[in-house]
Amino acid sequence: MKYLISTLFASALLSGGMGFTSLAMADNHGRHHGMHNDDQHGRHHGKQWMADLTDDQRKKIDKLHADYYKEKGAIKVKIKDAKLELAKVITNDNPMQKDIDNKIDGILKLKREKMQLKAAHKIEVRNLLTKEQRVKFDDHVINKATQCRKHKRHHH
Repeated sequence: MKYLISTLFASALLSGGMGFTSLAMADNHGRHHGMHNDDQHGRHHGKQWMADLTDDQRKKIDKLHADYYKEKGAIKVKIKDAKLELAKVITNDNPMQKDIDNKIDGILKLKREKMQLKAAHKIEVRNLLTKEQRVKFDDHVINKATQCRKHKRHHH
């Protein structure tokens, strides 16, 4: 029993620590977008669509990016916590499929929320652009959607 309690306590500490780390990384990632000079900004991560932005557009988009990455980071922490809860249910002495399904539904709900946040963010950014800039942005969005996943870092 002592072993179980200490294991659960260690898991909670580890999970909480990962949560704070993920939030800090997400916040730092959002700040990273605002630190480019004009020459670097349009080339960062293949974002040529950003090359023709005005300073005002850049400031607004950088703010949107920072807010988006902060919210996305918080959702990712919730997903990690939900996955840990799922693992605990699966490893119970008598796991019930109904309980497992409920945990999976919760994870899928969070993933849907993350996807909806991302789509809303893209629309917010797109609404700040001129018609000419939207053509480049739309091309970028479509190209990213069709990229092979193996070229991306593994973040789940």
